[in-house]
Amino acid sequence: MRIYILNTIRFYHEENEEYPGGWFNCPVDFEEVKERLGIQNEDEIEIEDYELPFPLELNMKLWEINAMCRIVLDMQGTPLSHEMNRIQEKWFGSFEEFIDHKDQIRHYPVQDSETLARVLLLEESICGEISSDLQNHIDYASFGRELETSEEYLFTNNGVFRYK
Repeated sequence: MRIYILNTIRFYHEENEEYPGGWFNCPVDFEEVKERLGIQNEDEIEIEDYELPFPLELNMKLWEINAMCRIVLDMQGTPLSHEMNRIQEKWFGSFEEFIDHKDQIRHYPVQDSETLARVLLLEESICGEISSDLQNHIDYASFGRELETSEEYLFTNNGVFRYK
């Protein structure tokens, strides 16, 4: 994750061999920005480009970008981090909304709907306790196909996610 920060008080001139800006890894240390770009405060910079897993809004402050980057870093290595774009697209209108509700998203480390059906019915008892005599007569594949069409579930290569 990185952003290109431009010094807005120093303009590009042909005799200067460099642009008055630079790429910074996130979260950004403002002291480093001040040192590298020769600025004094945040009013003297502008974000010109970025490589982030979320969109930037116009005039977004550096502390807001840093806060969101820290949240993404905290999620790093989790199933949520691998599928955050797909999860956001399915259930949330913005990255901020996804962040606000990320703790309500359940991950099932299964690869298919039939296995998910077994987990939900036998381990989580979503239909109550099922006797062992009946367990062999349940059509887990059919129930799994129903789950695939539900808006509550998102099937991915990194498992299944549920949000309701």
